[in-house]
Amino acid sequence: MSPLQRGSTLALAGIIILSFDSLLVRLTDSSPWNLLFWRGLMQAISLLAVLLIFNQKELKQRLLPPPASALGMGVLFTASTVCFVLSLDHTQVASTLVIVNTAPLFTAIIAFVVLKEKLPLHTLLAIISAVGGVWLIFAYAPKTGEIEGDLYAIVTAISTAIYLTVMRYTKGQNAASYMVCAGIMIALFSLYKGAMPLDIQGMHLVYVMVLGGFIVPASYLCISQSPKYIPAAQTGLILLLEILFGPLFVYLIIGDEPSTNDIVGGGLILFTLILHTLWELRLSRHEKASLPRNKVP
Repeated sequence: MSPLQRGSTLALAGIIILSFDSLLVRLTDSSPWNLLFWRGLMQAISLLAVLLIFNQKELKQRLLPPPASALGMGVLFTASTVCFVLSLDHTQVASTLVIVNTAPLFTAIIAFVVLKEKLPLHTLLAIISAVGGVWLIFAYAPKTGEIEGDLYAIVTAISTAIYLTVMRYTKGQNAASYMVCAGIMIALFSLYKGAMPLDIQGMHLVYVMVLGGFIVPASYLCISQSPKYIPAAQTGLILLLEILFGPLFVYLIIGDEPSTNDIVGGGLILFTLILHTLWELRLSRHEKASLPRNKVP
């Protein structure tokens, strides 16, 4: 399997798995803090088991005790997770996913500022267009609760962008240990906010265990490894499939229909990012095609 095929497969597998996140959150009849407690706890337990079986070296170096970098990444992932669940609880699934999926554009800005990566004109135009799509979501004048949910989604997007920037810089190293720290932080923060874990019973408990023990860790481990093999632009395109899969699964199972503004705004963002990614890939192919000619004496 070529690097391109491997990276694309990892990203696609990760985003298909992650698309069930929204559905399981909606199916769980409990408070957000109870949901977050079990999500974080199961995430930490499952990934600790993975490290114990497959990578004891990382377990010892990155978690016993955790360095400042692991704690910092844990805080980022915690902020992203907490705000994502709160957003789903305060607004429509499509609104949350559309805003959260502006993260690749925020990543370009952060990488430009922090990593000094060049920001091409077409990337700047894509950012402006995507902001226009987000504006369409706000423009339908939602209730106060829905505005709060959209703001939580923006925090999630920015936190995710920082996380992806670090993953791009480190080539996906130590992702499991970062998520273990985040899982513990999420569980502890949820208890602090008043979580009552034993209130979740029956199938609702099964939903959150599947969500925290498999959906979240498996999806993010795949996504974190993808940038090792394929360009960031192509990874970003594949990640945008959550905008389609997430609301589709929710609509098919529980009938939560997205609003017209969500569809229009999401369509603009999706169209923008597809064009941006195709242009990036075109430039990449052009550079590779010109390389042999440059080597000819």
